[in-house]
Amino acid sequence: MALGSGPLLPKGEDFDSVIDGVSPDIGKWASVCLVEGSKTKPSFKWFHYRDSAKAVNFWPASTIKIYTVVAALELLNELEMPLNSIVIFERKHEGEWLLDTSRTMPEMVSEIFRRSSNEDYTLLLRMVGIDRINTRFLSESRGFPGSALMRGYVRNRPYLYIRTEPQRITVRTLAGQSKTIEHTWSGRSYSRERGATVLSETTGNCTSTRELAECLRRILFHEHLPEEDRYHLTGEQLAFLREGREGLTGLRNTKGFVAESAREIFPKATFYHKAGLISTYSLDLAYVDDSTQSGKRYLISIAANSGKDTTVKAMSRAIAAWVNGLK
Repeated sequence: MALGSGPLLPKGEDFDSVIDGVSPDIGKWASVCLVEGSKTKPSFKWFHYRDSAKAVNFWPASTIKIYTVVAALELLNELEMPLNSIVIFERKHEGEWLLDTSRTMPEMVSEIFRRSSNEDYTLLLRMVGIDRINTRFLSESRGFPGSALMRGYVRNRPYLYIRTEPQRITVRTLAGQSKTIEHTWSGRSYSRERGATVLSETTGNCTSTRELAECLRRILFHEHLPEEDRYHLTGEQLAFLREGREGLTGLRNTKGFVAESAREIFPKATFYHKAGLISTYSLDLAYVDDSTQSGKRYLISIAANSGKDTTVKAMSRAIAAWVNGLK
């Protein structure tokens, strides 16, 4: 570039090269959103590794639990029930409603982020229902053209969600006010419609790294987004999601694959994240805020076709160095 022509802007192919250099023999997916501008008026610049903006050919593991959290909180607001509500789960068997369990909403949300609870993820999916979450939340108009959730992550009662079983969900306040909804899956395969390929084309969960990062962007930058891009969440819910409260856990913490490696570049940064790990895939979704030191801020969503965390940590480290070097 000739002198005097202005700063060098990052290019998509530069980002591809960064990721290509990490574990070349392992399949990888990555999306990064640079957060620029001021705290009160942020702007966003996206970068995707290869076809990661639309690719859903990986298993999202626990990262997608964040979708059920937001969808369940939106349902709570639609019912005009408070965050501290108790949720009671029943299923119909041979014509009778059987009580399975009950949990408070804050407990379920906190356990998703504290220990990546499969039980609470499955309960939140039961609460919202397969049809509602895939038509009212995971829709193209809301930024999710390639996402589908169709299965829970536990196989035992009282948490098990059998898709064909009718569900009755009662939401009750501490004062005794209650509202009840019932739903039964229509049989529609959202997974097939949205291109799922891993585990099951008809009932597998799927999403893209772009859509995961977009979800986190809408949570953390809610107040700065156009009205039509905002989730239907209250200020109390957003604060709880971001920071947790009273011993309960939110997105903010210093754990996770991204934080462990990005701290080498940004030791004073603040991190928000939701990771995932199974035998064949490792993932992390995070926001790195180093505004008080380097001024760098970015959302990162990465996945690797490996059950070991070494590749995603190396991806995070390489991306952090790349971001740090941008002018």
